[in-house]
Amino acid sequence: MYYKLTDNYALRAWKYTPHGVYFRYGADPIAVDADTFALLLECDGEHELEESDELSSLAQSGVIAPCEKGDAPSEWSRYRKFDHRFVPKMNLMITGKCNYNCRHCFNAADNADKMKEWQWDELTDLLDQAADCGMHSITLTGGEPMLYPRFLDAVREIYKRNMVLGKLTTNGYFLTKESLDEFKRLNCSPLIKISFDGVGHHDRMRGFDGAQQRTLDAFRLCIAEGFDTMAQTQVFRGNVDSLGETLDLLDSMGVRSTRLIRTTDVPRWKKNGVGETLPVAEYFAKTLDLVDRYMRGDHRMDVIVWQFLHAFPAEGFFTMENVNSPDGKPTPTRPVCIGNRTMMNVTCEGYAVPCLQMAGYATELGYECDNLHERRLRDVIAGGKWHDAVCTNHYALREKSMECGKCEWFGYCGGGCRALAMLGSVEKDGAIDYFAPDPFACLFFKGGWYEKVCERLKDFDYPGSEHNE
Repeated sequence: MYYKLTDNYALRAWKYTPHGVYFRYGADPIAVDADTFALLLECDGEHELEESDELSSLAQSGVIAPCEKGDAPSEWSRYRKFDHRFVPKMNLMITGKCNYNCRHCFNAADNADKMKEWQWDELTDLLDQAADCGMHSITLTGGEPMLYPRFLDAVREIYKRNMVLGKLTTNGYFLTKESLDEFKRLNCSPLIKISFDGVGHHDRMRGFDGAQQRTLDAFRLCIAEGFDTMAQTQVFRGNVDSLGETLDLLDSMGVRSTRLIRTTDVPRWKKNGVGETLPVAEYFAKTLDLVDRYMRGDHRMDVIVWQFLHAFPAEGFFTMENVNSPDGKPTPTRPVCIGNRTMMNVTCEGYAVPCLQMAGYATELGYECDNLHERRLRDVIAGGKWHDAVCTNHYALREKSMECGKCEWFGYCGGGCRALAMLGSVEKDGAIDYFAPDPFACLFFKGGWYEKVCERLKDFDYPGSEHNE
């Protein structure tokens, strides 16, 4: 009997990651064991295979199909091996321009003349390079990505290359039924992440009258059309005590998750939000109160508190954002940030940065980055500033950071967030340092918040609870 991969699946291998399977419309690769991968390699229309339970299971699930001898898989489905590391995703700031004049964001409308965006021929060339490097999932962000002059064309180009739009980060202003209908035509089903800064506060924060209504309408439209949504909410002194009302509203609408993000003292917010930044300890305390009340209510929406907690009320459990290893055992070879290790973050100027949270200050403060207008994507993945940063592991960080190296909590946090570490190093020493301690993680553990969270949420399950008895 002869089999071949169906057109919706593809076999890929990278340096140190030899067994990858892509589903055409899925954002993440499917992990399979070596034996299954070897069997799939023989589903090429050339190898005669004996019937087995595993072949029957793969055929039933649509991964393979019986075929005549010589009937090969499609060009996309065929096995491809890459000589660089596994980087399946790209987070692309397609434009730095925005139609809102947000009080906290360097991409605000009144900075439009300073903002760049990808020229069309450069963008399509970058997408060609991404496909040639085995990338599969593209996130489009900005600025406001839907303000890009050829936004829907850009989405179509992603799908022409058998890649997917995994996520769309937007303020929701330009979302229409027509644009969502085009997504459906392309079998495009991204997680749509929409900024919303809370009931009664969104218009002022975004510098646009009517922004709150436009945003809530965008959520309702996406949900009615069958798209998953996430709210991204800035947390500051003005709105923190009313966030319970906001979460209740979003949950009742059917929003899948909300991410609460402490508004950080970047230069624009220092100017426009005087006195409104929450000290980190107060941010922890206020959001812990919020999560505790929310978890005890009749809710289904997940709530992610940036650099603190992730609450799953429907399932009755939570995790802690600063805890990389619940048992406290260090993993020397683990990357300092697994998310950014497998996703290249690209700014509207073409810089490949370890994290887009660095985009507003990294180059301004002298942190050198590779630029994709100057180096080809494959070369950047293979080696250079971006590669060395994202491949930094816990062992290297501990060796280069005296404070982290001696810390009793390092096995739990792994050094924390590099974006916050860099920003904290500037505030502390006036010089940017990728290997500095993360002040959020330091306060979380040294300030006793690990124990406070375990005690406060003891009625709910925590994956590391067996280590805290």
